[in-house]
Amino acid sequence: MIATTLVTEFGKKAAERWLALLAVPGLVFTGFAAIGLLLGHSRWFDLGSLHTRLAGWSGGTTQTLLVAVVAVGAASAAGYLARAIGGGVENVLAGQWSRLGDPLAKRLTARRRQRWDELNDGEHNEQRNRIALIPPISPTWTGDRLSAPAVRVRQNYGLDLASTWPRLWLLLPDSMREPLSAARTRLDTACALGGWTVLYLALGLRWWPAAVIGVVLAGLTWRRARAAAAGYADLVEATVDVRRDELVRHFAPDDGIGRAQGLELTERFRKGT
Repeated sequence: MIATTLVTEFGKKAAERWLALLAVPGLVFTGFAAIGLLLGHSRWFDLGSLHTRLAGWSGGTTQTLLVAVVAVGAASAAGYLARAIGGGVENVLAGQWSRLGDPLAKRLTARRRQRWDELNDGEHNEQRNRIALIPPISPTWTGDRLSAPAVRVRQNYGLDLASTWPRLWLLLPDSMREPLSAARTRLDTACALGGWTVLYLALGLRWWPAAVIGVVLAGLTWRRARAAAAGYADLVEATVDVRRDELVRHFAPDDGIGRAQGLELTERFRKGT
């Protein structure tokens, strides 16, 4: 009985997530795509022609059901494609560019670092921190914001965040895991919005109003991704701040708690790599 209830609740949550993240945005995009492919640039708002063409598709129950199935399938496919593109969008926002982008990335990083150094005089900390919380190592603000926890944790605690985090995660109670997971989901969702941006801009090659939608979504993606990245990075760093002592006591109960112990744990976690 309990197992059945758990499966039912899981199914409900999965369905709600599918509707929110894939189905509804996908259906909206599929609708615009159908309109755009039918009308094109020259007749972008020809509602009469659109009505005539859609009326030609109307038929019996079987045909209507087939159209509905195709629409839902196309919406789901568009949703998964947007999520996949979102991974690339996150890389772009985080400054993880391909080799072709390396020259530009290096110039932008150097420019950000120069400006950061100019403000790192003890009197302009607020302006400096608007550029980055650490000496810039990325061509983008989001990249430096996501990198800041690892740099600051290493400097202050001697811990390598990449190897420490999986072990720290296992020690966290659900009350701390849930906000972290939610923050990561917000970042993923913001980047997925960037995936929809790409799809609408691509549709804009056929139907220009879609390009306008894409530009608006691009602005929303930029703002939401920055906010989500900052929130997620803050939570990750705060989690280490709060649970670092517990981590050290768990793996080295007889040692003290300091940066030296953090460096020792880093060597232990990385196992010589």
